[in-house]
Formats: sequence, structure tokens, C-alpha cells
Amino acid sequence: MSFQQMRDVSEAVLTSMTEEEFASWRCKEGAHVIFHRGCYWEQRRFGFYQPIHLLARLQIQQVTPPMQLCWGFQASLSENDVLSANGSIPIHLLSNLQDYDLYSINKNNRQNIRKNRHFFNIVELTGTQLLEEQGYDVFLSAATRTQLKPLLSREKYMMNLVDYVVPKRRLILAGLSDAKLCGYISGYAVNGIAYAEDLYITTEASKNNINKILVFEFVQVCRRSAGIYEFAIGQDWREKPGIVQFKEKMGFPVVYIPAKVQINPLVEQFIRWKYPHKYYRLTGHD
Repeated sequence: MSFQQMRDVSEAVLTSMTEEEFASWRCKEGAHVIFHRGCYWEQRRFGFYQPIHLLARLQIQQVTPPMQLCWGFQASLSENDVLSANGSIPIHLLSNLQDYDLYSINKNNRQNIRKNRHFFNIVELTGTQLLEEQGYDVFLSAATRTQLKPLLSREKYMMNLVDYVVPKRRLILAGLSDAKLCGYISGYAVNGIAYAEDLYITTEASKNNINKILVFEFVQVCRRSAGIYEFAIGQDWREKPGIVQFKEKMGFPVVYIPAKVQINPLVEQFIRWKYPHKYYRLTGHD
């Protein structure tokens, strides 16, 4: 394993991209992105669009169907336009980023972090070698345990590592025990808002609370990075109460961001009946 492709977490910073830079990056990753009324939108599901910067807080005149043939869209609204909201985006959000420290966390979690921090060396990954060598086993352990994401073959996982490390765009923190990878977290920032992407940890390392340690260290990097003022760590998976509880005890409550939502009535009826939790995340309603 090469230690040239990592550095201590104390040296890590996260650069906040502009929306245009983020759109260019997402296009290179294969996303379907369009520019509509001063905002970049991404097709999240076939025929359904959201701004690529989910918490951009758009003006109401910007929020119209981004494509003529689409069955729905969802966009957060600016403070001046909240009266036009007909839904919300339920998301775990930290708005007082600069005040976040160990005392922002539930007492038990705070004690767990203090107790177990010395077991792990937290580093920033500046290359993919460590993930190529050990990342799939970590992913497989996490995906099997949590069942949040579909299992990937080793070959597909390796393909996804191409251009995964993007300097000044994606921040990747890893936790090591000696030379063994125990878990990693990734994320990015757009216009001052940091978004956590993936958090994968082995079942063995979870016993020493590496998930809490990695999340805490990631937020500390965001905290000291210039121009970042909010941190989002995923939408409300209310059907997974353990995940909701974990995030809330780490200091990230569910916040309902006012949004404009439009869904074809027939599609809306089907989603509401067949996938009520997905409907909740699309609309903020039951």
C-alpha cells in the first residue's frame, strides 16, 4: 500500500464548487443534466428532475418543468418564495456548521468517539490505490449489512473508481487500523453547502464506532474549509429508524425545506400507493 496517496485528516480541506463546475463534473460522470432558467437540473429518475444542487433555494419563477416531456420535478425555494411551496424536501441538515463540535452530539456518541478515536488513523485519500486494494471488501460488508444500496460486482466497483478521486471536488476520508481499511466517507460541496455521499464501514469496525468518527471528522473538515456554511447528510429514510436515529444523535435533525413539487397525477397516485416512503421524500407529504 502506498502512503503517497493519502495525508493526515488535519491537512484536508474541501473546496466548494460553483453550480456550473458541479454540472460539468456530473456530465462527465454520465448524468443527464440540462440548463433551465438559470439553473442546472438533473434527471434523477427517468422523467423526473431535480436541481443538481438540491438545496439551491430557487426563486419561484425558475421552478417550471425543465423538460416538456417529464412526469415531475421537485425544487427547493428561496426564503422569499416559501408561500408558493406545495411540498418540502425532508433532509438531515446542519445549518450552524461553525458551531459544530463534540458537544453538538448526543452524550453517548460523544463518549464513544472519545473512547475509540485512538483505534483509527483518519486520512484523506488523494488517490484510488487503497480503494482498489481494499475498498470492495469494505463496500460489500457495508452493503450486505445495511441493504441500502444494491450489491455491485467487484468489476463494477472497480469501474466506478475511475475518476473517483477528483482533487478539490470530492473529499474522501478513510479510517485505517494499522494498514487495514476499516471504512470511508465521501462528499462534495456546491455554493457553500456540503453534501455527504457514501459512508461504508466494515461490520467489525462498526463495533468501535468508526461510522461516528468518520462523520465527525468529515464535518470538521467542512467547518474549517472556506465558504462552507451548511452540511447535508441525506434525506429522511424514515423507514430505516436506525439510520434516522444515528443522524439525529450526531446532531443532524430532519429539516423540511420548502419546495415546489409537480408530479403527473396518475404517476403520483401510483407512487403514493406503491412506494409511500419514496413519495414522502419526493413531496414531504404522507
